[in-house]
Amino acid sequence: MTLHATRAAALLSWVNSLHVADPVEAVLQLQDCSVFLRIIDCIHGTDEGQQILQQPVPERLEFVCSFLQKNRKHPSSPECLVSVQKVMEGSELELAKMTMLLLYHSSMSSKSPRDWEQFEYKIQAELAVILKFVLDHEDGLNLNEDLENFLQKAPVPSPSSSTISEELSPPSHQAKREVRFLELQKVASSSGNKYVLGLFSRDGASTS
Repeated sequence: MTLHATRAAALLSWVNSLHVADPVEAVLQLQDCSVFLRIIDCIHGTDEGQQILQQPVPERLEFVCSFLQKNRKHPSSPECLVSVQKVMEGSELELAKMTMLLLYHSSMSSKSPRDWEQFEYKIQAELAVILKFVLDHEDGLNLNEDLENFLQKAPVPSPSSSTISEELSPPSHQAKREVRFLELQKVASSSGNKYVLGLFSRDGASTS
C-alpha cells in the first residue's frame, strides 16, 4: 500500500502553517531534513538545528532520528521508529512518519494553544485523528508498525467518530459544522505528565 493522500496533505498543511521554510508541496521535499531541523528548533526554542543544517544530509537525519527517539514516551525502547536507509532512498512513508511524530511532539510541548481554526475543516479533522492515534498508541510495543499501517490505510468512518468525520454529517450541515480542538491539556500525575486531546464540534448557527 502507498501513503494515504489525505493524511499526507494534512501533515503538509501543518508543516506549512509553521512558516519555517518555503511552502512544501510534496512529502519528498522534506528528505533533506532542513524543515525537520527548523521544526525541532521551534519545539525546543533553540538554534541547534540551524547548526546541524551545515552538516550533510546523513548527519541531519541522524540528529532528527535521535530527537524522535529521545522524546518518545519510552526512549529506552529498542524499537527504531525511523529507518535511515529508507529515508535516504526517498520513502514517503518514512518521511510522513517523521512528520507525524514531530506534529505530536510539537503539540505536546506547546505552552500556548495552537490556532487550529486556521485550517479548513477536513484538515482539522485529519490532524485530530493523527494526534489522537499517536496518543492512543505511544504505549504500544509495535509503535513503528502501528504508525506505518495508519499512514497507509484509508480512514474508515464509524459512528464513534461522528464528531470528526464530515462524511457522517448531512450535506445541509457540512458547511456549518466546525471542528475545534478544545485543548491539549497537561495533566500532572504521580507517574509523570500525560496529555488529553479534546475535540468538539458545534453547529455554526449555535452560540457557545
